[in-house]
Amino acid sequence: MTQAAASAAQLGRRIQNPSSWSLRRRLLVVVVTLFALLTAAVAIASVMTMRVVLETRVDEQLRELSGRAVVAAQRAQQTGTDQTIDLSGNPVGALIAVQQGDRLIDPHVVNRLGQKFALSEADERIVLASENGVIQNESLPRFGSYRVIATEVGDIRVIVGLSLSDANQTLAALGFVIAVSAIAAVTIVLLLGDMIIRRALRPLTAVIATTERISQLPLASGNAQLTNRVRIEEPASEVERVQESMNRMLNHIEEAFDARALSERRVRQFVADASHELRTPLAAVRGYAEITRKHDAELSADSRASLERIEAAARRMQALVDDLLLLARLDEGRELVRGEVDLSLLVVEAVADAQAAGRDHPIALELPGEPVMVPGDQLRLQQIVANLLANARVHTPEGTAIDVQLRAEGSEAVIDIVDAGPGIPEALQQSAFERFARGDSSRSRIAGSSGLGLAIVQALVEAHHGRIVLESEPGRTAFTVRLPLWQPKAARDAPAEPSGTDDPGAPPAPSAS
Repeated sequence: MTQAAASAAQLGRRIQNPSSWSLRRRLLVVVVTLFALLTAAVAIASVMTMRVVLETRVDEQLRELSGRAVVAAQRAQQTGTDQTIDLSGNPVGALIAVQQGDRLIDPHVVNRLGQKFALSEADERIVLASENGVIQNESLPRFGSYRVIATEVGDIRVIVGLSLSDANQTLAALGFVIAVSAIAAVTIVLLLGDMIIRRALRPLTAVIATTERISQLPLASGNAQLTNRVRIEEPASEVERVQESMNRMLNHIEEAFDARALSERRVRQFVADASHELRTPLAAVRGYAEITRKHDAELSADSRASLERIEAAARRMQALVDDLLLLARLDEGRELVRGEVDLSLLVVEAVADAQAAGRDHPIALELPGEPVMVPGDQLRLQQIVANLLANARVHTPEGTAIDVQLRAEGSEAVIDIVDAGPGIPEALQQSAFERFARGDSSRSRIAGSSGLGLAIVQALVEAHHGRIVLESEPGRTAFTVRLPLWQPKAARDAPAEPSGTDDPGAPPAPSAS
């Protein structure tokens, strides 16, 4: 189907379904329809009134002609002369006939030149059927429409008639003028109505345009500026009330957004400050634990076990603090170092580290023939892969197979990390990337986790202008990371700003959840 045919079909469906029409079209159709109906009613009434007026005039002339004919017939009966009636000054098209018995005597019609034309047999049969004293409309095959009246005079009937051709022509001309005038009036009303309705609905169009602009803002990011407002053009109108209500609503929404943004900034600042403050006492705890371990021979078995618990808890607390500090920095929108990274080599190293950390999960790796290069921060990209591999190891039973695949697809580098574990329930998949989210109810928990691993992965992927997708079902869980491929010119043009990794006190790569 061509585009024109598809457009025509769509237009036909819209015409057949008035509920899909716009408000402007509905108002215009209602106004034009009502005006057209009113115009048609006036036109019909005008034509009918004119018809009555013309027929009344013809009837008056007909009665006058009938009276003269009756007088002439009575005179002829008194004098015993021929029953033919010859009246002078007859109107053009006058019909005169005398019926005696079953036949007509000298039935004729007078033309404009005063000449007589005899009636045909069909005309005579129609004339003979006329009722006495009643004016009737008769259609004569030869002469057209007539108003006819028959009057009985003694043993004869005098039948006279007048042509309606002039009246019909007048009605036809009047109908034509009214029709043309009505079409012109409807067209003018259509154009003026469309202009007036457009002008009246223009403020609503402004409201729609404003709401559409707002709907295109990235409100979920929290960085959108809700500054759009509706300009009030027609004060003291119903539409103006809608505009004012819209602006008040937008003001309230903007205030709510500002309050939320302020609250989030305070929370991020608190997390960053708390993380910085916690690093010092945690370092002291770990330092004292290491000093104490130097005197391990002097400690009892219970003391050594307690010392190991202290060191493990300190390491876990340190990892949690580092994760929170990294998320706080990412939330602030800090740019990462943009360099050319060999993702193939990075994935190989991450898989090797994962295999060294836990040999109870067989990991299969599939790489393309050519190196896959991406722009980004090498340390943070390695953290993405490491966190996903650790997530698969920690939350699946021992012996669960893990498949890692790297490929170039179009302008993107794609990393697939798939495990054959029990899967993540559908109800938990929606919140898998939220902070402190846990899916331990279905995926076995071998070691404790902070619940920040996937949140960090998503934040790092988005910081690299990529995206991550989770697909899970019983027996299969897949994380797909898509990152833009290295573009040398784009990379040269992009400003390189120090990331959090350049900070001498920056935390190491956080542990996975």
